[in-house]
Amino acid sequence: MIPSKKISQTVLEFGKGIIAGLPLNYTKEEFEATMKIVVTAWNAVAMDSWGNGTKFESELLSLMETSPKNVKLEMKRLIKRKKTKFANDPRAVGDFWVRESSGEITFGCEARLNVENAPASNTEH
Repeated sequence: MIPSKKISQTVLEFGKGIIAGLPLNYTKEEFEATMKIVVTAWNAVAMDSWGNGTKFESELLSLMETSPKNVKLEMKRLIKRKKTKFANDPRAVGDFWVRESSGEITFGCEARLNVENAPASNTEH
């Protein structure tokens, strides 16, 4: 079953731990950089679930091999969080954006789904 909650709300909830670590008056650029990390972790696990593998997770962790220990640890936490608390959400994030208007920073994104393996219900053929 595909969740009815907007993907942007779900991704913000998924990344709340790392988002909470931003400084008090964070900039649009700081928030955008944080959301890139969140979306990358989300997508790696989501896309792996489409093929029942770990290809994207392995590639991501391999690319992070030279990153600082705390950064690698945070990425591993996000991966584990997606696999446990958000495992039933098969959507990936397509395009995403961070906008600033009147001092308010907002996040939005589009959902992507592997239609070959998409859960279907109430469909007629």
